[in-house]
Amino acid sequence: MISFKKYKKLTYIITTFTLIVFTFSIVLSILVLSYKNKQEVNNISNLTEKYFKFNDSNNITFREVCEIVDNYNNSQIYLEYEPLPKYLNNDTIFGRGIYFKNCFQKSFPILEGRDFTKEEIENGEKVALVGVNFKDEVLEENNGRFFTIGEEKFKVIGILGSSERQTGYDNTFLFNLKSSDEFSDTRSSWKINIENNEALKNILNEYKKLAVNKNTSFSLEDIKKDFNLKETLNEYKDFIDILFLVFIIGILNLIIAIYYWIKKSIKEIGVRKAYGASNGKIVIHILKQYLISICIALIMGVSLHLLLKRLLIYMFPEFTFDVYYQSIIFITIIFMFIGLIAVLIPLFKAKKVKPINIMKGKLK
Repeated sequence: MISFKKYKKLTYIITTFTLIVFTFSIVLSILVLSYKNKQEVNNISNLTEKYFKFNDSNNITFREVCEIVDNYNNSQIYLEYEPLPKYLNNDTIFGRGIYFKNCFQKSFPILEGRDFTKEEIENGEKVALVGVNFKDEVLEENNGRFFTIGEEKFKVIGILGSSERQTGYDNTFLFNLKSSDEFSDTRSSWKINIENNEALKNILNEYKKLAVNKNTSFSLEDIKKDFNLKETLNEYKDFIDILFLVFIIGILNLIIAIYYWIKKSIKEIGVRKAYGASNGKIVIHILKQYLISICIALIMGVSLHLLLKRLLIYMFPEFTFDVYYQSIIFITIIFMFIGLIAVLIPLFKAKKVKPINIMKGKLK
């Protein structure tokens, strides 16, 4: 059974390590959520993916691009165009157009209403899904809801989002590409996902021919949608800076706390050596205290996160503040070894010093 009384002198170590665990847990929850949101929007599947664009605006319509895909009945195909701007009085919001063939459909998070159907997409119906943060831009007309993009009006069949978390679709809108006669723009890119490489090659060749017929050119693009840690940190710079400062101060305090704890434990080491304790047993005793204090701090740090989770979500509703236990344990082990260096240095010095000097608090 653990006697917590003898761990009172470890209070500062436990407190500072609790701060480290708590801070890392909060930062990790922000980064993971951002990563999941980007993956949710950008990842379609493991199908072959290509990006392309037409190098002139106002020449080729969305409908024309989709009609070429319609000729390939034996392949699952997903087509996407972004960004597409919607101009407001004092702002501009961005969405994307989609088209899928042969029942291949991305799964979108639906907060209200329903998702696109295969028939709506392939028949070129003017339907759209709108992110929950753009809900105010939805118009109520004739017992229906509509969303305008330029001069075109789309029927809103659903609101994108989730009641449980922030999603990558909260700040965008989606519409059926085949229903629109708007033109492809040089500032935006097309993405095609397809399971058949031969069909992909043929489709791209047809797009090249379409470009030639429209007196423009066609080019493939090398676009990577990988998770960018630096970009994510910049999105929440002020918040991350505060947490990073707390994190660094916590590490420095941990090292200082360990140093003074060992200094206060010198006399105890001397007494144990005087009574015949071996160097190995003394090291084990000190390490046992240190490891138990780290375990206590780990539990307290995670508990503090869970305790404050509801308050944090209320203060910062864009985050879910989930706890990722495996990652927290991993980082705890890393910083535990950092602290271990501060523990072992004076212990190795104590091995060479007479017990009477150690009992006086001296390591020389």
